[in-house]
Order: sequence, then structure tokens, then C-alpha cells
Amino acid sequence: MSNTTYKHRNCIIENISTDKFPNMVKVTKAPKLRSYFLERRYVTLEKCIVAIEGFESDRLINSKEQYVKAQLEDVVIISEAEERVQESEDFLTSGSEE
Repeated sequence: MSNTTYKHRNCIIENISTDKFPNMVKVTKAPKLRSYFLERRYVTLEKCIVAIEGFESDRLINSKEQYVKAQLEDVVIISEAEERVQESEDFLTSGSEE
């Protein structure tokens, strides 16, 4: 068995192949930000990389949410739109109680 090591986005990924899963890998070291991946095993290196990239994509999207909301407030009045949605929901729920 070869113990090949890969590095992707500061995560150390090692090959832990078995007879049943010859391409299995395991994340052995990761920064605190990506500690979710520590000791996780993946069937292939590609699936491991896809999982890490998906995590990073979600993190990037979530970090931009406040920025986008602030930019939209300059263009669209968000608070009135939220109030109208709430009024619509209240109307719909009160109509179903009768």
C-alpha cells in the first residue's frame, strides 16, 4: 500500500486504500476553519475535493449576504417589502381560520 499525501486548500489528504475501496482518501489535517473535514473519509480524491470546494463556495456566498443586502437597500426599500410579505402571510393565515 502506498501512503500518498495530497494538499488541497491547506487540508492534508492521505490515501488509505483498502481492497474494497482502492481509491479511498482521508483528511488528516485541516485548518480550524475547515475542521469539519478532519478524519473524514471519501471514496475518491475527486469527491473529497468536491466536498471541500462546496464548503468553500457556501462560505463565500454566506459571507457576501450582508454586503448584498446593504447594496440592495440603496436600490430597493427592503423593509417595506418585508412588511408587505408579513401582511400577506397574516392575511392568508387569518383567512384559513374561518
